Amino acid sequence: MSGGVSAGTVWRHVLPVWLGLMALLALSCAAAYAPLGAWTVAVSFGIAATQAGLVALLFMRLDRANALIRLTAACGLFWSAILFSLSLADVLSRLTRS
Repeated sequence: MSGGVSAGTVWRHVLPVWLGLMALLALSCAAAYAPLGAWTVAVSFGIAATQAGLVALLFMRLDRANALIRLTAACGLFWSAILFSLSLADVLSRLTRS
């Protein structure tokens, strides 16, 4: 490890985040089979957003990054939102035709 960081310090930082991600994975698998009706998609997206937030903030260290790296991450999120919106518009337009 560079900068005099010991392996124990890294594990104390990474292990709780990894355990949280594993708990969210188990919750995601349980939500896939739970009879939530119309809420299944919303719950799944909420869990996925929480997982992405944990990875971005704690593994990618965006909370301590400089402004250019934060701007790059925000642009990536914005572009993903554009692609998601266009895909959703395509699916919805196909549903209304049938």
